[in-house]
Amino acid sequence: MSGGTLSRRIPKVAPGVVWGLRRLAICLMKANMPTFLILFSLLGADQIDPAGVAFFEKKIRPVLVEHCYRCHSVQAKMPKAGLHLDSRAGIRRGGESGPAIVPGKIDESLLIQALRHEELEMPPDRKLPERVIADFVAWVRNGAPDPRDHPTVRKAEGSWAAILAQRRTIWSLQPVAAAVPPWVGDAAWSLHPVDRFVKAALDDAGLQPAPQADRYALIRRLSFALTGLPPAPQEIEAFVQDRSATAYERLTDRLLASPHFGERWARHWMDVVRFAETYGHEWNWEVRGAWRYRDYLIRCWNQDLPYDQFVREQIAGDLLEAPRFNAVDKVNESLIGTAFYRFGEVGHDDCLEFREISLDVIDNQIDTLSKAFQATTVSCARCHDHKLDPVSTRDYYALSGILSSSRFVARTIDRPDANDGAKAELETLKQEIRRALAARWVEDVERASGYLRAAQSAPDDATVSGLQPERLKNWVAALQAFEKKPPPLEHPLHAWHALQSAPELAGAWAKLKAEYRQQQNVRASFNSEHFQTVADFRESGSPGSGHETGWRGEGFGWDAGFCRSGDFAVTYQGPQIVRAVFRAGMYTHRLSDRLNGALRSSFLPKDKKFLSVEVLGGGESALRTIYDNCHLGVNNVVLNSDRLQWITKPTSNEYADSNVYVALVTKFDNQSFPTYNTQHPVDHTKIRSFFGVTRAVLHDCEGPPRQDLTHLQRLFAEQEAPTTVKQWAARYGRVIRQAVDAWARDQASDDDVRWIEWLLTSKLLSNTIAPADQLGRLVTRYREIEGRIPPPKLINAMADLDRGFDVPLKVRGDPFQLGELVPRRFLEVLEGSDAGWNVSGSGRRELAELIASPGNPLTARVMVNRIWHHLFGAGIVRTPDDFGALGDRPSHPQLLDYLADQLVRQDWSLKQLIRSLVLTRTYRSASRVDVAARRLDPENRLLHHFPLRRLEAEALRDAMLASSGRLNRGVGGRSIDPYRVQERKDRRLFSGPLDGRGRRSLYTKVTLTEEPPFLTVFNLPEPKQTRGRRDVTSVPAQALTLLNDPFVNQQADVWAERMLADRREAVAARIEAMFLSALGRHPESFETARFEALVDRLSMFHQVPSVSVLTSRLVWRDVAHTMFNLKEFLYVR
Repeated sequence: MSGGTLSRRIPKVAPGVVWGLRRLAICLMKANMPTFLILFSLLGADQIDPAGVAFFEKKIRPVLVEHCYRCHSVQAKMPKAGLHLDSRAGIRRGGESGPAIVPGKIDESLLIQALRHEELEMPPDRKLPERVIADFVAWVRNGAPDPRDHPTVRKAEGSWAAILAQRRTIWSLQPVAAAVPPWVGDAAWSLHPVDRFVKAALDDAGLQPAPQADRYALIRRLSFALTGLPPAPQEIEAFVQDRSATAYERLTDRLLASPHFGERWARHWMDVVRFAETYGHEWNWEVRGAWRYRDYLIRCWNQDLPYDQFVREQIAGDLLEAPRFNAVDKVNESLIGTAFYRFGEVGHDDCLEFREISLDVIDNQIDTLSKAFQATTVSCARCHDHKLDPVSTRDYYALSGILSSSRFVARTIDRPDANDGAKAELETLKQEIRRALAARWVEDVERASGYLRAAQSAPDDATVSGLQPERLKNWVAALQAFEKKPPPLEHPLHAWHALQSAPELAGAWAKLKAEYRQQQNVRASFNSEHFQTVADFRESGSPGSGHETGWRGEGFGWDAGFCRSGDFAVTYQGPQIVRAVFRAGMYTHRLSDRLNGALRSSFLPKDKKFLSVEVLGGGESALRTIYDNCHLGVNNVVLNSDRLQWITKPTSNEYADSNVYVALVTKFDNQSFPTYNTQHPVDHTKIRSFFGVTRAVLHDCEGPPRQDLTHLQRLFAEQEAPTTVKQWAARYGRVIRQAVDAWARDQASDDDVRWIEWLLTSKLLSNTIAPADQLGRLVTRYREIEGRIPPPKLINAMADLDRGFDVPLKVRGDPFQLGELVPRRFLEVLEGSDAGWNVSGSGRRELAELIASPGNPLTARVMVNRIWHHLFGAGIVRTPDDFGALGDRPSHPQLLDYLADQLVRQDWSLKQLIRSLVLTRTYRSASRVDVAARRLDPENRLLHHFPLRRLEAEALRDAMLASSGRLNRGVGGRSIDPYRVQERKDRRLFSGPLDGRGRRSLYTKVTLTEEPPFLTVFNLPEPKQTRGRRDVTSVPAQALTLLNDPFVNQQADVWAERMLADRREAVAARIEAMFLSALGRHPESFETARFEALVDRLSMFHQVPSVSVLTSRLVWRDVAHTMFNLKEFLYVR
């Protein structure tokens, strides 16, 4: 179709240009505006939005059924006040007082007033919760979408078996038939099977297909469809001039091979999975690694991952026996897939007080899972059996059990061996550092008793013969630290201080020995009686580090974290060498605190009141308590101690069906990091974080276990009592040397380590780096290798850490009204049985296989329809997320089955499917509309022409960047905050560069609290639920945005700067170049004349001499801005 033809359908430029440049110039001067205001025609049909229907079914209908129908439906013999609330007509007509609701008008809706208990009161006995009332307000504000076309008819429902038998006959649940393409008489339309189906339907309707589109239209259409970007001028000219029979096919293959193909089609899938990078609500927590899932999608599309494998990875990628690994990024691709579940809105309050938080998350996951792969609205059965489709409430809770059995956690996606080289080098260096350090430490404590006596007897004399002054000062400081208050019984110096003032040393020693023995026995007895060890990490292979207790760890730091007593950590900077010497346990920073880690307990038993964990940590690591998978719950204890301490958590609560576990996590393994009061962007380069753990115990008493005293009993091991201070100091010296000698031989015990901890913290052991000596060089080398360890790659995903469990049915969706347990399984209508699965895991793996099966009647149909929708503007089924009774019927059912069958036969290749479709004559048809055809098929269901389509929000913005020359074509990477006039740091709504660094819109950060303003105006969907079909609206805000948005103005300015560098010396030549960049074609002669006149008017407006027109940035900025406002720029023909 020529440009002239298009101009007869939609104006080339704003009305002011079409109706006369003179009138335009006057309007601009009066308004003092640099360019044109574009008015759009309204698009779309008067139909109920599927998202609105879903909201009604999930939030509104269950409340009406439970609280209103008894008095205000056909269930009541005499509906009160003549009010029927069981149909759309009834609720809008209202009763004696007037309409119950007025769509879009809250204040005029009597139902809202009644729910608020203002003048009327419904329900009369008690007011509904505020969140329920808020749902009704939102429903009315959004037009009160209501699918109940007819009043409810009172009838006795049959058994579910009878209902299911009737409903399972729906078209979408029938086996896919291998349809044979029909015969058509037209030879040109008989070459491709798809064309034969389309042509046959047109023939049956007495319609003729449109002619083929011109080459300028084809390359622009195909480029946007496959890459989301306009073709470059040189690409356009090359294609138009290539008259070979294979030119279009070669163009198709080149675009399919472009890395931008994956970007375009990943964005389509991101609508389906409700992709956003935050969870919303007040604190707007980030979805950990969300951008990595986006990049994973790009790779999947570019690599043409078979769709059945893609399905398996989304549903159960963490459970696959042979996961895919990316050789370049060294990440587990299959594991990334399960981030599919982890988007959507998530509350972050007390999950015990607000139990619906966890249930709402599961509901959103079920809704997305069932719509994305099966186009089935299973979530509508949360409170009652589906009103129209073959989905029961038992189906819903069977799936709920599957998803509830998995934990929502942050997962490390790097290859397990990603840091093996660095870790091996660090292990070797640590051994060498230990040997060099051991020699020093043995020397340091050789005269420990002498230093101890000198520090006690002559603290002010630093020149005691044979003693080093600096070391003596440290011994003095160690003793004087307890001058005002004696050290506790557990401290190494308690015994020393206790005997200093004793009149008779031997007797006092014997008394103190008895006290220690008695205290040790009491403490050991108390601990044995009151505490039950549930995890012990002090011995390699102990129950706590294995599967017996269900405590599971992961992450590079955890994998390298087991420490025998005496292991140590090297400091990564500063003068010190050793950061800490460890008692036996697990320490994520044993080699480096750049290595991440997470430890998650089994579900805590409810027969004990408390769990105590002996931990240390820093770098904003945390000990978290998670109730019912509420991963953003408020129960965090941030760890900030290099020394082991007990932290106690309650285990029991009032709800018998709740599942509770604790998790130790480094900061980026913590899904609620950063904390809510952090009002600055996260610095992802600051990755140092660590924790250590020795054991965990259950108990009913209030406090944690009492510390044992075995390390101090060494002072009393000899039978003979000391009688002088010299002997007592010698006893201390022998105990200290024993500990250091054991450490030097790598045979230290926990008791040895406790002495070394004290010696180190008191600066009684050498611990300062000297870069010039051998030890200094070893430490320097260690730090160089350690500092190169890359940040771990993490993503919010799924993990099966427990035996799978079934969940009880929630009567009418109420979390406090529990029904029978529902066995885990798939939909009864597809499985043929409601018997549960006998599986030990969650069941996600089994679910993935059933959905990815070639025998599933929905999977291939649904995906084929999504592909068709994105290529032709509407699916064969125009409700891509709903193949049920409320959904649309297929316009070409045999074609849909043919394509679904072909998808399976061609090894589920989506690229091959797309290639096949864009090579059809149907896809290459012109968008010219025949008047008679429009009358017979006004919605173009039969595709008698190619549908004219407006660019999506992202493609529109990207086209501006491409036209201006600012487009950054880099693929992948962390997202960029959108430009905001005002940041809201309390909700982490930060502002990025105005042009987003030139990156494609795909890389603009989308948050649930506030989506990117420019994209939202052009119908970027709210990412809270599946949106396989975007709204296409035409509202004044869009015209105003194109006129006034700072991004649009900036890109016009950038384009103008590029044009000033253009060597073309004629206005007409420059206009032609801009047409080719923006519209993908050359201008008609009358269009060139109009724009030349526009340039003249603009030069007058900006007072630019005619000789300077080609160098005027203001003139060409306004010309560029005009190009952006052309309807042809906004549409694909």
